[in-house]
Amino acid sequence: MPNTILVPFDGSESAMRALHLAVERARDKPQGRVHLVTVHPPLRVYGEIQVYVGDKKAAEMAAQHNREILEPAEQVLRSSGVEFASSTEEGDAAEKIVECAKTVGAGEIVMGSRGLGRIAGLVMGSVTTKVVHLTQVPVTLVK
Repeated sequence: MPNTILVPFDGSESAMRALHLAVERARDKPQGRVHLVTVHPPLRVYGEIQVYVGDKKAAEMAAQHNREILEPAEQVLRSSGVEFASSTEEGDAAEKIVECAKTVGAGEIVMGSRGLGRIAGLVMGSVTTKVVHLTQVPVTLVK
């Protein structure tokens, strides 16, 4: 649905600002809606945690972490009255964001220019740069 705005959300301040912009844009579209997505690295990245607590517990911890990340954004959306959905993905963040945009039929992606990643890019975050290069839909970056 081209009136769907995809918002990758990692809990950062710029992601929250992107969400607020997406809400404004969704209100201006007929049947506008927002789809939130958060992406966590593959569980194998958390190898030490898996060894310590086991695969099932590590997956539960990742799911709980994702719920905690999405909750503030979902509260904003509930109070806005804008229709929304959310999802969590596992894998390379940029690739999963682009894949999600295709899956939900997003007409645009509105995302923070920098996330909470461990290594920040010089101009904009590495995930942001990769999304801009991989996607076919318009991307709005929010500082």
